[in-house]
Amino acid sequence: MLFRLAMRNVFRARARSAITIGALFFGVAMSNILSGFVMGVGESLVAEAIESKVGSIQVHKAGYFEKRDRQPLAFNIEQSAAFESKMKSVAHVKAITPRITFQGLLTNGSRGTVSVITAVDPATVTEVLPKVNLYLEGTPLSADDRNGAHVGQELTRALDLKPGVPLMLSAQGLGGRDNALDLEPRGTLIGQNPMESKRAATVPLGFAQRLLGMENRVTEYVVAVDDVRNMNETKVALAAALGDGYEVQTWEELRPALRDLRLVQRAILGGLSFIFLIIALFGVANTLLMSVLERTKEIGTMLAVGMTRGTVARLFVLEAVLQAVVGGTLGMLVAITVIGLARSGGGFTVSMGAGQGVFRVMPTLLPAVPVIVIVATCIGSVVAALSPALRAARMRPVEALSSS
Repeated sequence: MLFRLAMRNVFRARARSAITIGALFFGVAMSNILSGFVMGVGESLVAEAIESKVGSIQVHKAGYFEKRDRQPLAFNIEQSAAFESKMKSVAHVKAITPRITFQGLLTNGSRGTVSVITAVDPATVTEVLPKVNLYLEGTPLSADDRNGAHVGQELTRALDLKPGVPLMLSAQGLGGRDNALDLEPRGTLIGQNPMESKRAATVPLGFAQRLLGMENRVTEYVVAVDDVRNMNETKVALAAALGDGYEVQTWEELRPALRDLRLVQRAILGGLSFIFLIIALFGVANTLLMSVLERTKEIGTMLAVGMTRGTVARLFVLEAVLQAVVGGTLGMLVAITVIGLARSGGGFTVSMGAGQGVFRVMPTLLPAVPVIVIVATCIGSVVAALSPALRAARMRPVEALSSS
């Protein structure tokens, strides 16, 4: 009976209920849409880092990170079929690819600069880093490419590189011997951060091994997992399989700044969503208070015919919950529709500045977010309704009936 009475009261005062439901609709819809788009930015940044540069997991020789700035090549790993098979046999490991990271002097004959060189295996790199060529303008490195190079955009400008003009890369090899080999630019890497754009270059793994005297040796393996949710489990299993002689680290450990950025982003998102809900709940409290003032005689009548004060209070709280459910559900459905349409359209792009390409964002609404928002809306509506409900319950029947 109380539920039917609450429903009748909600739909009887259509204008007042529409304002309340509209406020809740706006708060829930904006909270979910904002969550989807902001979360999409963070997840896109993480996905891009995992799929184009860092990978889910990296394996190094023990001690590599402690001395990588002084002796990066000394902590190398044998590139053998047995070692690779051991990693591939670990559960959830999808693919692996070897790399060498080192520093060298890149010169065009008249000018040169110290660069950070990443040597990749063209035959396997796209299995682990499917977006490795996402911001490449030029030709990808092929498995039979012996001396191709991709050079950062700012570095290309600094060296005044042109198609067909060779480069020379000199570096100190594994035994301390200096060596130099010619490179042919195959493309330009755009869309990188300024530091990478000024110093980064990519070469084939075989080229780096000849240059550095590291035949069948690499400095790291990058590992792809079948599902990012299995990343930490896979890390533990890899560490156990390889033993104490190796370091196994996830992208969160390798890029702590990106991990912290995502955490800060989620905290800010939570705060903004909270503000939207508070605004909506103030509307609930205001309209319920107006409802109490307008229905003073009705409240007096209910009390006079024997309805308890607790029942009167519960009636107003139930009305608030009903409006919260209607407004919240409509807001959630609209938000899911908007995010779904954005995803079906391939997301949206954000310009990274002149000559820096674009960054693609895919809106992402975590399954728990709509549930949390709806529950928070209902609880908040109950809290907002308490003061008006208690005001109604405390009325004296005689005074309420005699009010004008």
